[in-house]
Amino acid sequence: DLLVEHDITLIGHLGEPKNTWLPIEEMTVGGDKSYFKEHPQYHMYLHPEYPSYDEQIAARDYMLEKHPDLIFVGAHLGSLEWSVDELAKRLDQYPNMAVDMAERISHFQYQALTDWQKVHDFFIKYQDRLLYATDLRATASDILANGITEPSGIKKHVHDVWFRHWKFFTTDETMHVPKVEGEFKGLKLPKEVVDKIYRENAKKWFVKL
Repeated sequence: DLLVEHDITLIGHLGEPKNTWLPIEEMTVGGDKSYFKEHPQYHMYLHPEYPSYDEQIAARDYMLEKHPDLIFVGAHLGSLEWSVDELAKRLDQYPNMAVDMAERISHFQYQALTDWQKVHDFFIKYQDRLLYATDLRATASDILANGITEPSGIKKHVHDVWFRHWKFFTTDETMHVPKVEGEFKGLKLPKEVVDKIYRENAKKWFVKL
């Protein structure tokens, strides 16, 4: 209520990727497979004593229903990274909700393997609700896994990750990335959409900044 009163945006990291509740071999993207294999304490498939994925999402949705005027940005695609259809339902239901893409772009790429048009059309329709973001903690895991220790190597690795994202958004080239098995095509979004994702939407959703 206080945030609503003062027009302050809430960033909510509420939930984890749905893959967390699946066996390693059933997870969809390589980043999740490696992360939860290395961190079994966070692999919810191994911890049935904790709330389920659906329970966590329902709790978040209930909070948004109770506070319809709250300006809300769901971190990590609002933990609905696995389905643009499910994410679209929430964006339609909660007009004051946007999402950032931190460490979840590979999930868009995974879905583009089988339904490129659906992913492309999702970006066009919800272009005002999507914010580019990164998760440097996850990137740090990649750096350690590759044995990179020198600043120049770290700089190159980060640049390569960011450039793959940029290429996915701005070209229609056939791509292959480390976290997704198989090839997919870039989305080749219009420049005005790319500008919103990388800059304009942040100015809109984080007015107080």
